[in-house]
Amino acid sequence: MQNLGIDNILKSFPRLLDGIAVTLKISLIALVLSIILGLILGIAMTSRSKVLLGVLRTFLEAFRLIHPLIWLFVFFFGSANIFHIQIDNVAVSILVFTLWGAFEIGDLVRSFITSLPRSQYESSMALGLSKIQMYIFVLLPQIIARTTPSIVNLATRLIKTTTLVYLIGVPEVLKVSQSIIQVTYLRNPNSYISFTMYLFLLIVYFIICYPLSLFEKYLEKKVLA
Repeated sequence: MQNLGIDNILKSFPRLLDGIAVTLKISLIALVLSIILGLILGIAMTSRSKVLLGVLRTFLEAFRLIHPLIWLFVFFFGSANIFHIQIDNVAVSILVFTLWGAFEIGDLVRSFITSLPRSQYESSMALGLSKIQMYIFVLLPQIIARTTPSIVNLATRLIKTTTLVYLIGVPEVLKVSQSIIQVTYLRNPNSYISFTMYLFLLIVYFIICYPLSLFEKYLEKKVLA
């Protein structure tokens, strides 16, 4: 038990729960903000303005092609070195993952809107609906129904990818785990706590993400039915 480090994990369990809470907090806030901003970006991406489309497409490709870790470093260290301000590392994490998720959702919303038959727009106009009313009462319910499976998938990826934030000092579950491992090794160099701890994290992430994966598949069947 001692060599496996189970005792140390049990003693440090409240700290691990705090780390899991930080992970879920960043993921949940980023997801909610991504959905709101993504809907706005998706509608903006259907604009006829070539300048606006060019700017949005550039940012879309930037967040799609460049790894989130690079963006974390750019925002966190860039703000300190260029603007001489230190932004809270949790706030930076939420900002980066919000932008990453928002552009993904935005592209989904854009592709759905552009694939709609012209008759839907014509029917809305015939009913006397304004453009805003058309988006709220006609398009928005369809967008939500069609994009929900992808949003659940994004939630799963956000939870898994937020492990990167430990590299800018955020006390999420991976950083807390590594701290516990280091302290245990100092006290007992022969401990196998690394294996036990990472096995524990594997189980934790499986418990969190597997139900989301099943929910996504269920929603996909509902949407395609």
